[in-house]
Amino acid sequence: MRPTKPNTNSLLKPSNIIITKLVLQFVLISFSLLFYTNNILANDVKTIAITEIVEHPSLSQAKQGIIEELQDQGYAEGKNLVIIDKNAQGAIANAMLIAKKFVQLKPDVIVPISTPSAQSVIKAATDTEIPVVFSSVTDPVAAGLVLDVETPKKNITGAIDYPLIKEEVGLIKHYIPNIKTIGFLYSTGEANSIKTISLMKKEIEGTIDYIDSQIASSHQVSQAIESLIGKVDAIYIPSDNVIFSAMPKLVQMSRKHKLPVFSSDPDSVKSGVLACVGYTQYEVGRTAGKLIARVLNGERNLKIEKPTKSQIFINAKTAEIIGLNIFEKIMDIKTDIVGLK
Repeated sequence: MRPTKPNTNSLLKPSNIIITKLVLQFVLISFSLLFYTNNILANDVKTIAITEIVEHPSLSQAKQGIIEELQDQGYAEGKNLVIIDKNAQGAIANAMLIAKKFVQLKPDVIVPISTPSAQSVIKAATDTEIPVVFSSVTDPVAAGLVLDVETPKKNITGAIDYPLIKEEVGLIKHYIPNIKTIGFLYSTGEANSIKTISLMKKEIEGTIDYIDSQIASSHQVSQAIESLIGKVDAIYIPSDNVIFSAMPKLVQMSRKHKLPVFSSDPDSVKSGVLACVGYTQYEVGRTAGKLIARVLNGERNLKIEKPTKSQIFINAKTAEIIGLNIFEKIMDIKTDIVGLK
């Protein structure tokens, strides 16, 4: 009996070719994962998970500060650091989903940027040992993140951008010495904003009248500004993610009506807001980056910190349109001129 020859045609059938390719891909992926895992173990690669509530320049500056500070501290992406980055696109529901996913991944540190993101992450990580280092939060106590700034919970710390209220009011009075009424434009859904505005109201009590213009979404910014035109001498905005999402419209309307807008966030001045005194979000991020590096090195029970360097920021183009002069120093604080033509 003659031996049966293998049916080479059957091996070349499309279905068999597909199966063969899938098997090869599976083997390659398995070897890649094995290599990646061994590489992580060999180099002690750390993983941090970053999340922001929304995309805008201020939070991007904070994230850049975090990453660059980590590099200076010896943690570089692609070398010994893996960075997972997710943005909630302005939705609290998305922020909660991202927070829960991060907790499941169990990174070495979770880094929420902004108060809403920090609230979501800390809620999701409550019963875990995962360290949380937040950035760009104004008042972590008022936001319910911690009970005390000096001695927060074991696995929670971060960098704050607490506003310089007295200096802010001094800056406003410097540029508008006869100011009678100021408009406060802010979101009712952000603890940061509510806290900052309450501090401003306390500081100006008995000297400047105010009108509240509260919004729930960025679509209401135009209407809110319209309600203030002709009634106030200036507008003040806190570090508010909802307001920042509509920054181009805010700047356009303030320039059109020659209505000065002051802010507690220096990065907003780059976008066209007239002036601010405070800490840049980049510096806040650098401060958070130092804390993250210490956590990655095994430290815990770290107190919450803030940057030490403050400056006054003036937008040159907006000042020219409104008709205000620029000074090199105000209240003995150096002026940083931005928005040059």
